[in-house]
Amino acid sequence: MSSSNIRDKDEALKDWVSRLPDDILVNIISRLTLKEAARTSVLSSRWKYLWTYASNLNFDASKLLVNVYEETLEEERLRYMCWVNKVLESHKGLSVNEFIIVFDLDDSHESNISHWVYTAISKRAQKFELNLFPALCWPPASGIYEFSQGCYDYLKSPCGLSSVKSLRFLYFDTVNVTEEILEFFINNCPNLDDLRVGRSDNLLRLKVVGSLLQLKCLHIDHCNNLEELEISCPSLLSFKYFGPEIKLHVKNVPQLVDVLIGGGHGIGKGKVIGPIVNYFPQLKTLELHVELNEEILQFPECDLPELRHLMFMVSALDCSSLLGLTCMMKSCPLLQKLTFKIFHYSAEIIMRHQIPKHSHQCLKVLEFVGFSGDPVELELAYYMFENATMLEEMIVEPSEYEPEAQAARKSAKKLEKMLPPGVKLVFH
Repeated sequence: MSSSNIRDKDEALKDWVSRLPDDILVNIISRLTLKEAARTSVLSSRWKYLWTYASNLNFDASKLLVNVYEETLEEERLRYMCWVNKVLESHKGLSVNEFIIVFDLDDSHESNISHWVYTAISKRAQKFELNLFPALCWPPASGIYEFSQGCYDYLKSPCGLSSVKSLRFLYFDTVNVTEEILEFFINNCPNLDDLRVGRSDNLLRLKVVGSLLQLKCLHIDHCNNLEELEISCPSLLSFKYFGPEIKLHVKNVPQLVDVLIGGGHGIGKGKVIGPIVNYFPQLKTLELHVELNEEILQFPECDLPELRHLMFMVSALDCSSLLGLTCMMKSCPLLQKLTFKIFHYSAEIIMRHQIPKHSHQCLKVLEFVGFSGDPVELELAYYMFENATMLEEMIVEPSEYEPEAQAARKSAKKLEKMLPPGVKLVFH
């Protein structure tokens, strides 16, 4: 085919695309990154302003922070704020599907951040994420950005009340926000189904209570001054909490099937997660963050008859065995997948534990994440080989650190030789 024919076909295709209605073209452009969307403005005079109606305003530039240094951080911040403001000045859309801010900013940038909050609400964002987690140090040198009174006053105005009704997903990370503001969103956003809050020092208490709430996911992470949390929400499917021990009141959660618990409510120094697991007999997925400093663990009497996936995120110091974790499996007769996410051990670990055998007839998948080939990991794997009679697959994801990853590969070869017949080893 001649080059002229190829050019003719390209032109025909370009003409065909250009004949599409504006709303379809804007939909296509909205699937691009903002920088890619802006580049379409040079295609023709018709395309020049289409990108300014893009419905996804995703300003996630966290990848730029991977190689940032203290002496260049402020320059990167200024460049980021200039980019966001320039896009918003050009944007003509009255509503957006998502408005996402992810960058290292702090209280010294309050005016810009508050302007973005106001813009996200006024554009009736369905998904709003404000993630200001620092790249270099914690806490931020100039303090954590605080959700401003001006933004809150706007939320309570007739215009603000009307705009937030579109909100479905709300995520604040490294943003100081009070219970009053969060409960405003909870009680005035009838479509809100996903609420996530991380690293808010101003959050002391929170009530997620209401029979008409549509909330399906509630995640609270490292809000270290939180004292009390009350949940009564029939629609809730997923609850994840990592932080200090708190007064936790849970009732009327008939659909809850996914729970993560870590921090003060985890297991550490011989302590147990307490009665919290007893609230959730209908769980299908449970993740527990575990700090092991002692050899013997005792779990509360609990019934998890529907549990299909049990995960332990393990940080172990001076702990000679992980076998104590297996005793909880007796409460999960239908468990199909068991995952261990492993951090680190002391150098003194040896294998020396004897745990009574208990047959796990439904367990099909055993997974080790962060596997380094330590003796306690091998001991745990051998125990599962002996007791999981229906095991089909063992997944091994090695540690991110190369010296440990090399040891993990060698240990994986040992495991492969010990695998029961019919069990497949998957090494990532």
